[in-house]
Amino acid sequence: MKLSNLHPTTRMVVFDDDPTGIQTVHGCLLVTDWSDDNIRMAMRDEVPFFYILTNTRALTAEAARKTLTTALETVIRVNQEFGYRLICVSRSDSCLRGHFPLEPNVMREVLMKHGYKVWPKIPFAPAFIESGRFTIDGTHYMRDGERLIPVSESEFARDNVFGYKHSHLVDYIKEKGGNPEDYDIVNAQNYEELNSFRDALFAELEGEECTVVIRSSSSLPRSMSGIAEKPFLTREDLGIQANGTGIFIVGSHVKKTTEQLSNLLKLSSVKGIELPIDDILNHSDALISRTLESIKSLSSNGITPVVYTARKEVRIEDASQRLSLGQTVSEFLVDIVRQLPIHPNYIVAKGGITSHDILTKGLAVKTARVMGQVINSVPCVMTERFPYIIFPGNVGGPRSLEDIYKVIAL
Repeated sequence: MKLSNLHPTTRMVVFDDDPTGIQTVHGCLLVTDWSDDNIRMAMRDEVPFFYILTNTRALTAEAARKTLTTALETVIRVNQEFGYRLICVSRSDSCLRGHFPLEPNVMREVLMKHGYKVWPKIPFAPAFIESGRFTIDGTHYMRDGERLIPVSESEFARDNVFGYKHSHLVDYIKEKGGNPEDYDIVNAQNYEELNSFRDALFAELEGEECTVVIRSSSSLPRSMSGIAEKPFLTREDLGIQANGTGIFIVGSHVKKTTEQLSNLLKLSSVKGIELPIDDILNHSDALISRTLESIKSLSSNGITPVVYTARKEVRIEDASQRLSLGQTVSEFLVDIVRQLPIHPNYIVAKGGITSHDILTKGLAVKTARVMGQVINSVPCVMTERFPYIIFPGNVGGPRSLEDIYKVIAL
């Protein structure tokens, strides 16, 4: 594996606020349980960067602060054995959702508290080249069909937890309570621009004993690592057998996901199992029993089950109640995975919270190797039993779920 950009005395640690940030990389470790032993293993790995899945986007601000602090302090403690220069990346959403500026601020505070000299500016690079998210002249855009629109005009800007009004990043930073002078905004429409920024940063760091804190989406970490491109994964790459079926679990409620789900369900070889929110809340035992029986029956007949939550989003004004509802629904999906009556060839999970909780709670994965991408921006990790495909809620075209099915199941 070519990793020419990171010096042998450097480790890049990407603190990922949901499980989708590995959507541009391969070969590295994903750590979901940041015990000293797991971080030590990641520090010793031949690949000089790794991801820690903090999942802080699903937490309250205070819980996010505590979680990120604990994870970073573990890295700092273990790094006393190695003495690496650290590049610490706060990886978040290319559509500007997340705990900002809290997370990069926390990282700087913790590092300085432990005696690290921290680079004075925080590179801010929300560009996600693979999915058409670009920063041009300080304004962040996303591809919408054949045109680019400011992200503030997208459905993501109306997120009921992390909504915002500004696409111009200086104004966005101010809107979120940050100081634009603390940030180095990275304009990028392609990897050439990201690589130019990377090279300039490395040149400035030459001879300096500084730790760098970065706020970015998924593309800059790939550029920083220097990792080579890898073709999309095939069924053969993942060792998926011809007999048996996998299972799709869809929790994301964004419009893009609903359209993708609709197209997947048109295939004759798959069958949807809808989970009404009211039944999850009030009749969970009966619903899980019916769902497990349906999964077993469909799979035994060679039909791929597609388990999905009802498409109508429940909008609640109170933030704590929204989080509580989301956690209840997620726990229900986790219970399904824990009790699966089949041994699936694979699992595809759609949505950030859904994919995180299934990975860490349903499958109890603590570390995993990132295999690469099945289709553009959709990563796969290998568990002890089968490949697990993490499909972000906000990426892909109308037929992307169908495309994944055709790659791994046909």
